[in-house]
Amino acid sequence: MPLLPDADFIRIDFVDEFAQWKPTGKINVERLANYLVERYTITSNDVLIGHSMGGWVAIYVKQQTGSKTIQISSWTDQRKIRLPIHNLNVLRFLLFSGVTQSRRLTEYFHAKYPFPESAALHRSLMQGMRRMNRRYVYQQLQVLFAKASPLTVAPDLRIHTRRDSIIARPDEAFIEVPGDHFSLVFHPEKVAAAIDF
Repeated sequence: MPLLPDADFIRIDFVDEFAQWKPTGKINVERLANYLVERYTITSNDVLIGHSMGGWVAIYVKQQTGSKTIQISSWTDQRKIRLPIHNLNVLRFLLFSGVTQSRRLTEYFHAKYPFPESAALHRSLMQGMRRMNRRYVYQQLQVLFAKASPLTVAPDLRIHTRRDSIIARPDEAFIEVPGDHFSLVFHPEKVAAAIDF
């Protein structure tokens, strides 16, 4: 944020948002976007910058409000998420049976992680996921993989790397930055330079 032009920034943390929202029943990206639009009174005058899942939510906020949206290492097609399983029923079973947060699986994913630059951050995130509340993890999985209405809008700007092992690069035009999925952490100047309000 310090590298971006002056603005009134609001940082949205999904852990805090889900704790505040306390949704019941099935959810998807549209329900979360609708909640955020109402909670923060988001309008077409706002600019949303979202990384990864944040960019996925941001594009659905744009669909509801017409706000400007900038995606960083994100997607508009759920098939771009590089996970071998996208079926929510299977993912729910694996999560609540303890497999998803097991030491063995998180260590396996970390051992397969190909980028030394962000390996320590990736390990930290994997370890953090093991301690997350399973209900919250399932809410995240629903936002990622539950069916949603087809998008009728596109991001105003896509920023991506060619070396992203978590999200496949867009088929549409994008501004390429160095690094991997965590380019905004390890190459913030390059990412910020690509952003134009």
